[in-house]
Amino acid sequence: MLKPVSEIQPPQAEELEDFLAQRLSEVLELRWDLHRNPCLSGDEQDSADRVNAWLKERLQPADVLEKLGGTGLAVVLDSGKPGSTVLLRAELDALPMSDLAELPHCSRRPGIAHKCGHDGHTAIVSAAGLLLQQFPLPAGKAVLLYQPAEETGCGARQVLADPRFPQLGADWAFGLHNVPGLPVGQIQYRVGSLCPASEGLEIKVVGAPSHASEPQKGRNPALALSQMIANFSGLPTELGGLNSAGLVTTTHIQMGEKDFGISPGEAVACFTVRAETNRKLHDLVEALRARASLIGSSYGLQMEFTRHDPFPATVNTPEGTEVLHRAFHHLGYPTQGMEAIFPWSEDFGEFLMRLPGAFFALGAGLDCPPLHSYEYDFPDQLITKGALALYTAAWVAASSRKASCSGGLSLRNPKGSL
Repeated sequence: MLKPVSEIQPPQAEELEDFLAQRLSEVLELRWDLHRNPCLSGDEQDSADRVNAWLKERLQPADVLEKLGGTGLAVVLDSGKPGSTVLLRAELDALPMSDLAELPHCSRRPGIAHKCGHDGHTAIVSAAGLLLQQFPLPAGKAVLLYQPAEETGCGARQVLADPRFPQLGADWAFGLHNVPGLPVGQIQYRVGSLCPASEGLEIKVVGAPSHASEPQKGRNPALALSQMIANFSGLPTELGGLNSAGLVTTTHIQMGEKDFGISPGEAVACFTVRAETNRKLHDLVEALRARASLIGSSYGLQMEFTRHDPFPATVNTPEGTEVLHRAFHHLGYPTQGMEAIFPWSEDFGEFLMRLPGAFFALGAGLDCPPLHSYEYDFPDQLITKGALALYTAAWVAASSRKASCSGGLSLRNPKGSL
C-alpha cells in the first residue's frame, strides 16, 4: 500500500498550461534542433549534448549523469525533502531513413531522421523539467532520463547496467509514446501488458551451390526458405493462446548473387517475432526454430540461428497505473480504455520489470502519418499535454510512499481529488 507524505495538492492544469505557454517557444526550438540533427542508436552523444546544454541554461539540477549507458543523460531535480524518486524517460535515437517531409526543421543528416517522435518525447520530458523547476515536487526527486538506443532494444538495458544507475535511487518509472491513428491528445493506457515482447530472429540456411543447369547437384535453399516463410505466418494461430499480439513478420531475405549461372547454396532470412508476454515470445521463438530445423533437414540443409534486438513486454504495474489514473483525473484529462495491446514493442518494459510504473499512449491524430514513415513528423501540439501528464504523475508518485501492507495507492482523496 502507498500512503501520502504531503497534504499539498498539485498545481491545477490551467496554472501549468499558462506557465508552459510562456516557455513553449523554447521547447519547440529544442525539438526542432534535435529533428534537424538526428543521431542513430548508440551514437546519440550529439543529441545528449544539445539537450544537456539546453537544460543547463534553464534548470538547477542537484546532479547530472552524462554518458549513462553509453550516450544517455540523467538530470536530477531535488525537492529538498525526503520522498520517492520518480524517473521520467525519453528516447534520444532516430531512425536510419530519409526525411521527405518538407519542413523548415527537416533533417540535415542524409539517411537519418526522427520518424518515431523521439525528438518530441525528449521535448515533452524537458518541458516537464521546466514545470518541476517552477513547481517543485512536495517531496522526493525527479530524474529526467534521456535514454539511448531504444530502437535497437538495448538502450534501457545499457542504462540499467551502468554502475552509476543505482545512485539515482529510482522508485518509480513513467513514460509515453505518441501514437498516430488515435485522436490528437487522446490518452490510452491499461494495467498489465501494453506493448508486446519482441525480438529479431535471423536464420542462415546453408546448403551447397551448383551450376544453374544442374541444381540437383547442389542444395539450393530456395524451396525450404519459401516453405518457412509461408509456414511461419500461421504458427502463432497454430500454437494457440497467443491472441492478436502473436505475430511473425518477414523483414529481410538474401540468397545468392545477382547472377544467372549459379544455383545458390546459402540464404539468410530475418523475422520479427512478437507475443504478448515474455514467456509466450520464448515459446513462439522456440517453435519457429524447431519448425525451421525440421523443414531445413528435409532438404538436407543446415540451420544457424541468431537473436537480435530483444524487447521485453511493457507491463504496467497496478501501482503505476493507479498513479496515472489519479494524475489524469486531477488534470481533467479523459482517457480511453484499451481492449488489445499495441502491436509495436518498447524497451521501457526493462524499467517496469524492476520498478513500479506505467507507460501510456498519447494520440498523434487520426490523419497523422504512421510511425517510421517518410512523411511522419511529431505533432508539436502534444508537448503541453504530455508534459503536464508526466509532471503530475511524478507529483502523485513522489507524494506517496510504500507501507508494509499490500494494496493499491493510498492518497488524500476523500472526495475524488488527489
